[in-house]
Amino acid sequence: MTMIHTIIFDVDGTLYNETDVKMLAELSTARLLCDRSEADVDSIYSTFRRVKRQVIQELKGLPEANDRVRWYRELLKELNISDITGEELSRRYWQVIYDNMKPFEDFVYVLPELAKRYKLYILTDELLDIHKRKLECLGLDNAFAKTFSAEQVGVTKPDEKLFRHAINEIGEPADSILMVGDNPGADIRGGNRVGIRTAWLRRGKYHYYPQSGEEKPDITFTSYVQLVGKIENFKNIPNRDSDQK
Repeated sequence: MTMIHTIIFDVDGTLYNETDVKMLAELSTARLLCDRSEADVDSIYSTFRRVKRQVIQELKGLPEANDRVRWYRELLKELNISDITGEELSRRYWQVIYDNMKPFEDFVYVLPELAKRYKLYILTDELLDIHKRKLECLGLDNAFAKTFSAEQVGVTKPDEKLFRHAINEIGEPADSILMVGDNPGADIRGGNRVGIRTAWLRRGKYHYYPQSGEEKPDITFTSYVQLVGKIENFKNIPNRDSDQK
């Protein structure tokens, strides 16, 4: 039976708590804009959330959907504010993120053991320059052999093209690769579609995610301390048919 040789990790929500730091960054920019307009923080924040959803929906499946400059340019149009730019707000947003993000302690604890046993990679929808800065701030910039970015391929998770690109670059059989992520609709669905084994970190905003059949992981875990043992148990799991051609 095929054993796992390689692990690919998502980043946001998988290696660190993205929910809290992103909310902190969004509220920080909302407070900044409150000083430039007659609107209060609550209405600015609500408008931001609506604009963000619109941009993401319009650019769904494209890396540009994650471009914070786009989000803030659209927000400024909605608020009719012209004495600050989307670039300035984006820089403020990311500085708050960088200053407050910390890796999950249980991941840091098991990382030496994972690195000893497996080749480790990253698969991210984030823009590449920002992703590199994130890894530096997390202290994980030397932990992974390579990053596969949606920006390089032109599509985001769960598009098969992105996952097949990673498989081809790694050069291992799909069912010897494990995708670890917190988002069943992106990380698990995408991995399952191309025959990669999948592990769902059931933590954070996707904890109660209603999964479809395509989003069923091979492994579900709530702490990284559980992960090494669960991967070892793959020797008792029959190979899943791969749809690779």
